[in-house]
Amino acid sequence: MKAIKIDYRIEKTDEKKYFFLPFNVPENVEMLEVNYSYEGDKADSRITGKEKNVIDFGLIDEIGDDVGTRGSNVRSVYLSPTSSTSGYRRMIINSGVWKIIIGAYQIRDEGVTVNYEVTFHMRKLRWLKGDTHMHTTHSDGRYTREEIAARAKNKGLDFIFITDHNNKLEGLPMPEVKDLCIIKGVEFTNYKGHLNMFGQGKPFDGTYAINTFEEFQERNLQAKERGAFQSICHPTCSLCPWLMGFENFHYDAVEVWNGPMRKDNLKAIEWWDGQLKKGRRLVAICGSDYHKDYYVTDLLASPTLWVFADSNAEDAILDAMRKGRCVLTHSPLSTMIEMTADGAVTGDETLFTENSQVEIKITGMKRKHKLKVIDNGGVFFEFTAKKVGDYAFTVPIRQKGYVRCQIEYNKGFFAGIFHRVALYFMLPKEALEPIPPFVYALTNPIYFK
Repeated sequence: MKAIKIDYRIEKTDEKKYFFLPFNVPENVEMLEVNYSYEGDKADSRITGKEKNVIDFGLIDEIGDDVGTRGSNVRSVYLSPTSSTSGYRRMIINSGVWKIIIGAYQIRDEGVTVNYEVTFHMRKLRWLKGDTHMHTTHSDGRYTREEIAARAKNKGLDFIFITDHNNKLEGLPMPEVKDLCIIKGVEFTNYKGHLNMFGQGKPFDGTYAINTFEEFQERNLQAKERGAFQSICHPTCSLCPWLMGFENFHYDAVEVWNGPMRKDNLKAIEWWDGQLKKGRRLVAICGSDYHKDYYVTDLLASPTLWVFADSNAEDAILDAMRKGRCVLTHSPLSTMIEMTADGAVTGDETLFTENSQVEIKITGMKRKHKLKVIDNGGVFFEFTAKKVGDYAFTVPIRQKGYVRCQIEYNKGFFAGIFHRVALYFMLPKEALEPIPPFVYALTNPIYFK
């Protein structure tokens, strides 16, 4: 965080004039905050017969456009890509020379000094948590966009993606919630599979109602050209799997964990790991596919996607996803895995040497949960927690390729009963089958070349 202080003197003869106070905005600012004060600043901003100072405030960005103003009604203003003080644009803070608009509305005979403090909250790499897959009343969800955003904020999420079935969000305003990035998307929904297209209100032209693979390819290519991040949804789902094959079209990621953990997700993780073993670099993500809750359930952000980004702005979150800087966890508050290797983090590439190793940090690991470290040849390191706690490991790397982590667990007696009851209404056949060890958290790989 950086801050500058500027004092500006206004005389009685300056009354009813505007002045412009320039200041330099450095690079890599995530949020800009301006506070100002002056003698008599607690007085009502309306002009009356009473002698007082009334100083209006506004901002101009680096290209000379108005950013916003509320006259003199507020003394503290912030701007960020996700939200801003009411009356000001939410925006990416670009570097350059900005200007404070000083409006000398009413000035006492003796003049006044106005004190400005500009604070720059800098971008910094950290883990941000969110949900990539949810539905609103715009398709078949129970809640409005505003209600979904409020629920996400209450859960402490940093970002969400709204992905209604076949309904584009172009021209529709997203709710503005402080510190919550809301990203537009659409779940392209076809009888042969679902594909999430992130970051575009209108990823393709024309209709979703298509009957041929060639028509799908056209929309898929158009979404790619418009910069959409595309992810195959629940590819091995028992109810609506992906049936269009995995070749001859573009996708950036695969949703290996959709909703509560179940066998369908284990199959998707196994398929994804098979792709890694073939040498393909494919990003694994997750999403709750949230529509509503059922009685005692709390399904929003279950599972949760963590991304390693320097801002919760849309561009930073999507960039982290493209790089595979992603960890998938059971919920926003459950076990988290961080993995590094010689400065590289999850999703990065680094050089393999005979001394290569990964540093693994686990926060909030549960008793009897098992860590597995996996490479091209399979599992090569395991650890089972004897008690709840935080753990750290240094694990030597045995070969070129990739290394990733996952934590597995077995459901207890009562959790198993609840699991079977839930499956009875969704997948009755699976409800009668043995319950396998489930995944509680997993990372994308670090690649060793």
